[in-house]
Amino acid sequence: MERHNPHFIAKIAGQTLSERFGEVRLDAEKAFSTWGSIVIRCRLLDGPAGLPRTFIVKKVNEDAIGYDPNSAETPNSAHWIFNDWAATKFLSEIPSDPPLGPFFYGGSREHGLIVLEDLGDGDGPNTAEALGGNDPALAEQLLIEHAALIGRLHAATIGRFEQYRQLRGELGPEPIPQRIYQDPWSNARLRPITRSEIDDAIITYHESFGAVGIRPQSGVDEEIELVTAAVEENPGPLLAYCKGDQNGAGDYIRQGGKPRLFDFGSGGFRHALIEGAPWRMTWGCMQRIPNNCWPAMERAYRSRLTCGYVDAIDDVRFYRSLVEAGARWNIFHINHRLPDAIKSDRQRGPTTLRQQVVAWIEAFAELSEEHGQMQALGKSARALWKRLHDFWPTESRNMPYYPAFRDSAGNTRI
Repeated sequence: MERHNPHFIAKIAGQTLSERFGEVRLDAEKAFSTWGSIVIRCRLLDGPAGLPRTFIVKKVNEDAIGYDPNSAETPNSAHWIFNDWAATKFLSEIPSDPPLGPFFYGGSREHGLIVLEDLGDGDGPNTAEALGGNDPALAEQLLIEHAALIGRLHAATIGRFEQYRQLRGELGPEPIPQRIYQDPWSNARLRPITRSEIDDAIITYHESFGAVGIRPQSGVDEEIELVTAAVEENPGPLLAYCKGDQNGAGDYIRQGGKPRLFDFGSGGFRHALIEGAPWRMTWGCMQRIPNNCWPAMERAYRSRLTCGYVDAIDDVRFYRSLVEAGARWNIFHINHRLPDAIKSDRQRGPTTLRQQVVAWIEAFAELSEEHGQMQALGKSARALWKRLHDFWPTESRNMPYYPAFRDSAGNTRI
């Protein structure tokens, strides 16, 4: 179809830039394969002085999921492109050296298309590529640098919610929120969550335990209410722009030796620490990251976060908030992921759903035990982890290390 033809898309992108910069003509140079969008590197054929030689154009793939810029119903690819549009424009307006993401040049609401700075192919591997390689020192270096970059993103955006909200609101309606603990990248509600919605989440949590024949600890209901208020409803001073979609670490590129982020389709304002410990709760639950890498990653993240949230230097406040964010992940995985995993196992990226469920549950149990907080949820997670070890075969519950770390000394658990 013409609307998916790279040269047609380049033509529309050129017209979009012409509205802002004067006559601009682009042509397609390279197309990148993605599921939800069509991504094309375009070269500048003609235009005013000062424009770069190439641009990246992202257009919704209407054949994957429908595009309706005026609808709040999901699924709808308009939400992803508008999130990316709002985020890149928002971050382009925040002074940062280097910039946090690609510069925003323009967009077409009619065509579901945005034109961004071309960050190139990067200087060497990104974090995900290094994790899949055979150099543990390089993988650790990039993990630390990536964690610091996430900290910079959060620090720079704390206190800027209204600025982002206005940009996003001008583009079109945001999707109707799913029920709490059913969306991994849900935005903070910033309004009271109804009693019935909280009760539904508590009931679902208990039902997940009942499905494997055990009961959670007394006190979990009260802790679920606390986590709902502190994380899902209003994170207070930890409300920051989070880029979301942290299953993998491929959203990072080094340009001119400096780290940059890209791809903000799942982004929004949330509790910063939801993605403030990826070595534990997200990347580290797709495949294992050695525990001896964690302290340096945490220091890198916390030191940057302090620039926007000074209490990050306070261990008591930081770890209390970290455990609450970890508890949010735990409730989500038990309510949303576990029922699917009980039915059957399936491949989910580099490992399987059951391997990841076991890793997610163990990650929170360890976090709760280390800091002695959220103990009802923590003890329940530990009991559930043990139960799943009894239920599922060995190959469905043991998580391998990332390839870069599989031959490292001390990494014998597979």
